[in-house]
Amino acid sequence: MKQDCLLCERSSPDNNLYCQEIYCPAEMSPTILDYGEWLGNIEIVKPVIVLRSAVLYEARYQKKKVLLKVALPGPENRERLKREAEFLRSIRGNKTYSQFFPTWLSPYAGTKETDAYGKIVLKGHLLYYCLFEYFPGEPLRDILTKNVQLWIYHIGWIMVNLASAVAYLQGKGLYHFGLSPDTILVHLDTQTGAPSIQLFDLGIASDGQGLATNWHSFFVPPAYTAPELIDVDVPQPSYATDVYGLGLVLYELLVGQPAFPFKLYGDHEVYAAVGKGRRVSMTRTEDVGKPAEIALKAVDPNMDARYQSATEMAQELQQAFGAVPRRRRRLGLILALLLVGALLAIVVLLVVTSL
Repeated sequence: MKQDCLLCERSSPDNNLYCQEIYCPAEMSPTILDYGEWLGNIEIVKPVIVLRSAVLYEARYQKKKVLLKVALPGPENRERLKREAEFLRSIRGNKTYSQFFPTWLSPYAGTKETDAYGKIVLKGHLLYYCLFEYFPGEPLRDILTKNVQLWIYHIGWIMVNLASAVAYLQGKGLYHFGLSPDTILVHLDTQTGAPSIQLFDLGIASDGQGLATNWHSFFVPPAYTAPELIDVDVPQPSYATDVYGLGLVLYELLVGQPAFPFKLYGDHEVYAAVGKGRRVSMTRTEDVGKPAEIALKAVDPNMDARYQSATEMAQELQQAFGAVPRRRRRLGLILALLLVGALLAIVVLLVVTSL
């Protein structure tokens, strides 16, 4: 096990983490599981990414690769994971939109337990977790670290998929409020050349009526917090807030860095920059045009000036980039089976006529 700081991202393999930055409560950081460690009957392969509310792991369960999401200690984090798990279980059979989200797996396979999430005590902490089918992607944050300037159509297709995922949440009356490159897994399909995504973290995962009890500002990094969410006890429900989050992701994909730099800055400094709109300059207006306009409109500090829903933004993105290429393996398989069937019929007919 090791400790990872949620703010400065320093880590310590011996659980003795100290940071010299005055804003950083490193000694309060959560313990992260390492390769070969076990959570009940689940073997850890590696941490994929550490969020402020949870850790996503690659793991092995019943001899299969899976993704394991473990809520960090704290009642807000546990309740958020429970809402996520229950929602993902409810949409498992929806083939149209479930492609944008993790495929839920039962944490108690082979038992009579019916909860959508699992519970286990580790090192004196009651941990809540959920299991997903394995997805061969990596966090968008890691992809941007390796290549800060993606091909413009990869950017567009990632955003079309992401906006479609958020539009589906909004269609269910749910708010995210915490979109960032850390919450998205991306896989480049070798067959189509197009990226597929999974929005593995659903943010606050709450409807408007639940915001009063479900909102907790710490789970959203300040650089990805909408201005209207700063210093409020209960946010006003608005789909335009998640449009702002979509805009920040698009903005970062276009310029190659976060709209509001946050590395080695305290939360208060970043909140001040967001509140005053001191984002990095949009440098892509000349070469990409429309996508830059979409990003600028989506991150407008004035909520009324943004797109008012993810659906509206998704339509603009689709007009700019076209439909995302999809796999055609199933169609090819059907055609192959029909061809085999036709050949067999011809063979049978020839045999019969020769008798």
